[in-house]
Amino acid sequence: MNKKINYLQSVSIAIALLSACATPTPTAKPQPAADAIGGKVSLYVSADPIENKAYTDIVAAFKKTHPTAEVELINVPNGSDYRKRLAADFAAGSPADIFFLNYQRYAPYAAKNQLEPLGDHIARSRVIQESDFYEPALKPLRWNGKLTCLPVNISSSVIYYNKSLFASIGAAEPSKDWTWDDMVRTAQRFSNLKVDGQRVFGFGGEVSLFRAAPYIWSNGGELVDNPDKPSALALDTPAARAAIQKWVELQTTLGVAPTAVDDKAEDPTTRFINGRLAMFMDSRRVTPTFRDSIGSKFDWDVAPLPRYTTPTAILHSEAVCMAANSKNKPAAWALIETLVGPQGQTILAEIGRSVPSLKSVAMSRSFITPGAKPANSQVWLENIPKLRYAPVAVNWPDTETLINKELEGVYYGRQSLDDALKNLPKSLQ
Repeated sequence: MNKKINYLQSVSIAIALLSACATPTPTAKPQPAADAIGGKVSLYVSADPIENKAYTDIVAAFKKTHPTAEVELINVPNGSDYRKRLAADFAAGSPADIFFLNYQRYAPYAAKNQLEPLGDHIARSRVIQESDFYEPALKPLRWNGKLTCLPVNISSSVIYYNKSLFASIGAAEPSKDWTWDDMVRTAQRFSNLKVDGQRVFGFGGEVSLFRAAPYIWSNGGELVDNPDKPSALALDTPAARAAIQKWVELQTTLGVAPTAVDDKAEDPTTRFINGRLAMFMDSRRVTPTFRDSIGSKFDWDVAPLPRYTTPTAILHSEAVCMAANSKNKPAAWALIETLVGPQGQTILAEIGRSVPSLKSVAMSRSFITPGAKPANSQVWLENIPKLRYAPVAVNWPDTETLINKELEGVYYGRQSLDDALKNLPKSLQ
């Protein structure tokens, strides 16, 4: 506990210093000689236009240091299409040299030895070292003890809230230690409010295990039997069941969250942008969209997730990986250094998309930007000591998809939690 308190105090002190003076953007460590690395290397991303521009800028920065290298930047904006193409490329034996994978999704490739271990590369690096990163972002990327990919962010789920709506009904804004019951009572207060003739909902977000997981943990439950070596689901324990049921009741019983018909007519992100959702659960990823789309229509900010007992947060993190069969590993590693090093993470932080996994960038003005929304961006840094991660297992992506389908049926009142749990596999082997 003392370590967590000391950590939060250090975050608060750093933020205060950032507000008092202009903290320079961190500079990269010396990189290899400009002409030492060349040849072609391919980079595979899934990005919206704002993020793709950031990757283009990162590639341009890489080219300045390595002018003889050629980078093929391939963007497949749709995440599902991206994953299908990556799998197909691996099956054909021709994946990109470098690509992004969510930490939950790299295990199937690592288990087949299709990913280049990066531990030896980073040990020799003059640009980055393991100690430069927050450990909670590195931990789930160690496969059989070997660092397999490198994280570009250390985001987590938070509550985005419409400050203008809160003010309009005189509701207190979320505190740093608010509870589930606090959140429910606040959400209920918006039930009779309308914007542009349409009802305001108190709470909304994606319907998935990823969104329910922090509440399960906060209530003393678990997703799997052993978080480090998962072999079976643990969602049918009393603590997990109770947390899931309360989350589901936001929609089925309390009616403070949109129905299936409501969500189909207007997804939660759009509903929040249109000022008809008081509280929205998501990660840092929607910040650029909110900055661009909301503008001055209303004021908004972020808060930590409400707790049952223990405050918790769930890791959202993408990682950069290298194909084991890359034909140009020197250039591929050099590009990874640029992507996950101070240059790349600064560029990504400045668009508001990511929470830097590099400590130096996370504490810089690139992330804690005075005057930029959300004002309370330090919430993501304060979440770091509370972070837990979803299971890392070869068949977890498919298992999670099945769980999400069953939970959606429960959340929208189409089936009971008991029936949903009966349809889930017991083993993860």
